[in-house]
Amino acid sequence: MALMKLTANQPETPYFWPPPIHIRVLKPAQDHRNTFLYLCIYQVISWDIQDGVVKPQLTKKNTVAAITDGETVAKITLFEEFSSKVKEGMSYMMRGHELRGQAPPYLINITAKTQFFKAPALAVTEALITKAEELLDPPSPATPLKMSPTFGGLMTVEGEVVECSAVRKVVAGKQQVPIRTLQLKQDGHTMTVSLWREASIHDVHVGDQIKVSHVKVNHSAYGVQLQTTSYTKIETKEDERTEVTIVGVATAEQCSALQSTQLQVLLQTGETLFIEGEMWKPYEEEFEKATITVSVKIKGKLIVEIKKKQNKYVYIYIYIYIVPLFCLYCLKCSNFKNDIL
Repeated sequence: MALMKLTANQPETPYFWPPPIHIRVLKPAQDHRNTFLYLCIYQVISWDIQDGVVKPQLTKKNTVAAITDGETVAKITLFEEFSSKVKEGMSYMMRGHELRGQAPPYLINITAKTQFFKAPALAVTEALITKAEELLDPPSPATPLKMSPTFGGLMTVEGEVVECSAVRKVVAGKQQVPIRTLQLKQDGHTMTVSLWREASIHDVHVGDQIKVSHVKVNHSAYGVQLQTTSYTKIETKEDERTEVTIVGVATAEQCSALQSTQLQVLLQTGETLFIEGEMWKPYEEEFEKATITVSVKIKGKLIVEIKKKQNKYVYIYIYIYIVPLFCLYCLKCSNFKNDIL
């Protein structure tokens, strides 16, 4: 219980120096190959934010690891210069660590003074591995958007982006960080979602169907909204359609919403989609003569893959006429060879 005792109790004196602790850096079990308990994370230290364009200015490669004392688990961050001090799956006596935070539960702070001495292996149970996985990647259950304001923890929501602001900068702590807000709609219910830091630079457009994990409810003067966290992942759903007919094409000069390299295509159903000019080039000549039917893969409102739809009658013709002729040819060649022999 050394880890719990250390992080859950108020030190008796401001000059408290934590005692050495026997720990093990956890490693996923064999049947947990898709989980990670020792992660390399690129942390953005400062941002370059100009005219709605955001770029990471200074980054550090930190390592986040789950450790155990054999009874409970905790998370430590090893900054880039200290990450070589430990290895996944090894046990150590940890000395010279500090506590971080104003009140329990405290975080364990690894500094240049922290030492790791190799020590006898600590036993690890399946239950500890599970706790460690939840610590580094907390559960984020799928939650209907209309139920999200009443949900108490981290959750995953999804829906259509119906409004999306430009990225702006705000002051958080002592730093300027990027933030972007969007309106997410699902089953007629709309909710504001604030994308902070790394989440704000994810490529999101109006019309996209997205899934946002590990968000939490925030009540402010602006009302109830959802906020991303450091665990958040954003996925844009892809839609595969085996047959769509393109009946019209608009260039950037004809549509102000387009980027200079994009075109807008009109489908027979009346729906419009975007496509990169280079991707459309192979179909330009054929489209000048007639509308074309293609299969596409769509991400949000952007066509990311396009293929010419083959006429089914071509396959029928090949199967009925070409294949038998080829077989007959092969048979004749075989008979001719036997005659020679």
